[in-house]
Amino acid sequence: FEQIRVALDETGFAGLQTCENPDGLAALRKIETRLTEKMDLETPLTVHVLNHEMVNAFALPGGYVVFFRGLLEEADRPEEVAAVFAHEIGHVVARDPTRIALRSAGSIGVLGLLFGDFAGGALVLFLAEQIIRADYTQAAEAGADTFAYTALLDADLPPSAIGTFFERLAVGEPDSGILEHLPSHPALGDRIAAARAAEPDGAV
Repeated sequence: FEQIRVALDETGFAGLQTCENPDGLAALRKIETRLTEKMDLETPLTVHVLNHEMVNAFALPGGYVVFFRGLLEEADRPEEVAAVFAHEIGHVVARDPTRIALRSAGSIGVLGLLFGDFAGGALVLFLAEQIIRADYTQAAEAGADTFAYTALLDADLPPSAIGTFFERLAVGEPDSGILEHLPSHPALGDRIAAARAAEPDGAV
């Protein structure tokens, strides 16, 4: 997490700041509690918000869930934040971040063999890009979505919120960060339809 903060800091100094507004953090904790109170998580969650305009969120090994400020600003309502939160918890539970980290480490080993010592800032930037873009398989993304639908229903929250959030971003912000990595995800239209179908009795 600290390496990613530094890698994304364009000033090259201390790293991106985390958002520390107490009201905002309290709201995130409230959402986390509501989503996880019926879960038996092996690893406690550690939640951070990075002060960056990217519209994205990602999970890291060790139970980290990281939001970018840009995603929270784009959300119209708390249910949309909860939907993204639930999706990232799904990745944590399935240990998807650990798999991608190991795969990235393997890639770094190959680069080291080809180009010599591949370390320092270049290594951090490579890892940051790999983890944030989260090039999971479509099956892993679909699994995280399915986990999110169940978690949202258990918390009396609408699964359709993740679909409406993506739908609005696709129309209003075609260049937003959250959409740039969707080629590795199930088709956006399919995700929206699946989220709506997960509503009880097909309600939207």
